[in-house]
Amino acid sequence: MLRVINCIAFAHDFALVALAAVICAVGAAVSVHLLKKVFVTASTARFAWGFIGAIAAGSTIWCTHYVAMLAFEPGVPVAYDFGPTLLSLFVAIVGCVAAYGIAGERFAYAAPVGGVVFGLAISAMHYTGMTAFSTRAVMAWNMNYVVASVVLAVLLGVLAFYLTQRMRGIRRIVEGAGVMVLAIVSLHFTGMAALEITPLAASATEVTTAEARDMIAIAVAGVCLLVLGTGAVAYFLDNQVRAFATLRFRHLAESAVDGMAVVRGNQILGANSEFARMVKMSKADIVGKSAETFIDQVGQYQEGKLSAADLKRADGTCLPVELAVQTEQVSDDGQPLTILALRDISQRLAQEEKISFLAQYDSLTGLRNRASFLENTQSILEWAGKESCYAVIAIDLDRFKEINDMYGHAAGDKVLVKTGQRLKETLAAHQFAARIGGDEFVVFSEIEHQDDAIHLAERLERELGQNIEHEGVVLKSPASFGVALYPEDGRQINTLLNNADLAMYRAKTSDDQQICLYDKGMDDSIRKRRQLVDELRLGIQTDQLVLHYQVQMNVPDETVAGYEALVRWHHPEKGLMPPMTFIPLAEQTGLIGMLGEWVLRKACEEAAGWPSKLPVSVNLSPAQLTAPNFAEQVQDILLESGLPPERLELEVTESSFISDQKKAIAVLQKLKDMGIAISVDDFGTGYSSLAMLRAFPFDKIKLDKSLIDDIDNNQRSKGVFRAVLSLGDALSVPILAEGVENKEQLSFLLEHGCHLVQGFYYGKPQRYEMLSPQKETPVKVVGIKG
Repeated sequence: MLRVINCIAFAHDFALVALAAVICAVGAAVSVHLLKKVFVTASTARFAWGFIGAIAAGSTIWCTHYVAMLAFEPGVPVAYDFGPTLLSLFVAIVGCVAAYGIAGERFAYAAPVGGVVFGLAISAMHYTGMTAFSTRAVMAWNMNYVVASVVLAVLLGVLAFYLTQRMRGIRRIVEGAGVMVLAIVSLHFTGMAALEITPLAASATEVTTAEARDMIAIAVAGVCLLVLGTGAVAYFLDNQVRAFATLRFRHLAESAVDGMAVVRGNQILGANSEFARMVKMSKADIVGKSAETFIDQVGQYQEGKLSAADLKRADGTCLPVELAVQTEQVSDDGQPLTILALRDISQRLAQEEKISFLAQYDSLTGLRNRASFLENTQSILEWAGKESCYAVIAIDLDRFKEINDMYGHAAGDKVLVKTGQRLKETLAAHQFAARIGGDEFVVFSEIEHQDDAIHLAERLERELGQNIEHEGVVLKSPASFGVALYPEDGRQINTLLNNADLAMYRAKTSDDQQICLYDKGMDDSIRKRRQLVDELRLGIQTDQLVLHYQVQMNVPDETVAGYEALVRWHHPEKGLMPPMTFIPLAEQTGLIGMLGEWVLRKACEEAAGWPSKLPVSVNLSPAQLTAPNFAEQVQDILLESGLPPERLELEVTESSFISDQKKAIAVLQKLKDMGIAISVDDFGTGYSSLAMLRAFPFDKIKLDKSLIDDIDNNQRSKGVFRAVLSLGDALSVPILAEGVENKEQLSFLLEHGCHLVQGFYYGKPQRYEMLSPQKETPVKVVGIKG
C-alpha cells in the first residue's frame, strides 16, 4: 500500500493526475447512466444502450490510463508504440461490450458476472497499454502488485455493476460512478506501483518524452471527444425515446375508453380525458394532486390484478370502477411510474342490480314475484313457532281481461301498477304482497286471530275497489279475495297458496261475496269450474259452438220478420249445453269478448248464405261494445262475410251504458251510420231504461219476457205494457215482445197493437236448416199498428 502511495506522490504530476480523475469521473458517470439503461430497458433496445455504454466505458478506461501515463515521471525519456496503444483501446471497448452484454441478460447473477468481465477488461487494457510503453531502461514487474491490481479491478467492477442495478435516483449515479472510478484508478496506480524501472544509456533515435507526450495528448483528446460524443448521442437518443414514449402514451391514453392516470410517488403527473370526465375535473386541476384524493389507499391494490374500487369525484359522489395498477420503469432516475387504468362499471353494476331485482321482483309493479314470494314465506313458516298464525290472501282482479281488450294493454298495465301501489300503501311492515300471475296477487301477513285476516281482506277490498282514471276513462276492476290460514289450512306455502286460490275462485263465482275463507269442501267444485273454463276457451277456439235461431214473427200476416242468433255449446263429452251454463262463466272469467266475437262472425257468415234475405239479430256484451275499434271490427266482419249492413241488427242491454255511456253511444252511432239496426234488449228490467231511450235513437225496443209472463191475468203488468206501447208510439220506435208462450198472451198483444213477437209459441231456437218454412216479409222495420 505504501508503495502505491509513493508511486502516486513521487512519480506523477499531480495536475495531470487530477485531469485523469476528472476524465475518469465524467466518463464513469456517462457509462453508469448507460449501464442503467441496459438494466431497466425490457426490449431489445437494451443491446443498443449496452453497445453505446461499452464504447463510453472502454474509452473512459483508455483515456484515464493514458492521461495518467502522461502524469507518470519515471526520470527517463519514454516513447509509446502506436500498435499496442491502438490495440489497448480496442481491448478496452471489446471487453466493455462483453461486460455490458452479459449484465443485460436476464439470469440471476448477470450483473455481478458483467462486473467481473468489466474488471478484467480494465486489467487487460492496462497491461496491453503498458506494452506500448518503451524507454531506455530495464522494466521489471512485481507480480504481487499485478495480481492485487487485477483483484481490485474485478471486485470494484462487481460492486459498481451491483450498485448501478440496485440503487435508485441520484444516489445510483454517484455511488455507481464512484466505484467505477475506483476500479479504474486502483487498477492503474496499483499496476504502476508493480513496475520497477532501471535506466540505461539514452539512444538518439528514440522519441523524447516531450514528443511522446504530444502524441499521447492528441490521442487522448480524440478519445475524450469520443466519450463526450457518446454521452451527447446517448442524451439525444434518450430524450428522443422519452419524447416518443410520452407522445405515444398520450395518444394511447386519449384514445382509450378507460380512464388513465400516471402517478410518480403519490403525485399524479397526468391523466386522460376519460379520467377527467369520471372525476368531474379538468385535466389541469388533476395534475399535481395526490392519487389518494381520488382513490383511498391506492397503494394497497395489487399490480396486474383487476380490483373493484370507489373513485371519489369533485361533486362528493363516488363512482364504482374497476382498477388495474401497472408499474413501469420508464425513466432512469430510479423512481418508477405507476399507471392507473380505471373502467367505469356503474352501468354494469346497475344492470347486475336490475337482473338481481328482476330475479326477485316484478318489473311492472315492484312487488315480489312468485319465486321470491314462495322462498321468503316458506323460510318464515319453517321458523314459525307453535303459536304462530299467518294468513295467505289470494287476489284476482275481476274483469281485468275486459279492460285489456276494451282499452288496450296500456290501460291494463295502469290497473296493475295502481294495484301494486295500493297494496304497498295498505300493508304494514309485517305484511308483504307479490304479483304471481297476470292479474293475480297474493298477500302474506302474520295474524293473531282469523278476524285479523278478514279485516285485512276487507281493507284491501275497499282500497282496490276504487276507480282508476286512464286517459279520461274511469276504469273499474274490483277484486275477489280468497283467504287460507296457517296452520289449519296447511303448513307448506304451496298448499296454503293453492287453498287461498280455491277460496278466491269461489268468491269470483259468488254474486254477493267478494271475500271467501277456504274450507275443505270447496276443492272439487272449484276444480270443476276451472276445468270448465279451460274447456270453454278451447271450445271457442275449435268451433265446438253452434248457433240456433229463434224466429221473430209479424203476427197479423203470419210472416217472418227476422231471426235472433243464440249460441249453444256442443261439449264433446257433455253434449249440447244451454247458454245459462257457460255464458255467466264467460262473463266472470273474461271470455265473453272472445265468445261474443265468435257469435257475431258466425251469425253474419251463416245469414249471408240464407236463401231468404231476412235480418239476423245478435246480442252484444258490454265488453264488446267498449272494446277498442269494435265498430271497425264489425265492419270487417260484414265485408268478410258478405252480409249487407241493413240485414244485421245488434241488441244491447242497459248494462252496456253503465261503465261509460259516452263511449257506448259513440260506438253505437258509428254502427248505426253504417246502416246497422240497433235495438234495446230486455227493456223494462233496469232502473234507467227510459234514460237509454232518451240517450240514443234505437231502431227497436224488445220487451223483456218478465213483462209478458202474466200479462193476460195481471192488471199491473197490463198497465205497464200499455205505457210502454204508448212510449214506443210516441217515439216512433217498433216494439217486439219476447217470451210469448201461449195463445192468450198473443191475443192480448194483438188486441193492443203489438204485432212483433218472439217466443216458444212459434217454436224453440233451432239450427236454421231445421226451422219450419215461414212466409217472409221484406227487410224493413215493422212498426205498431193502430
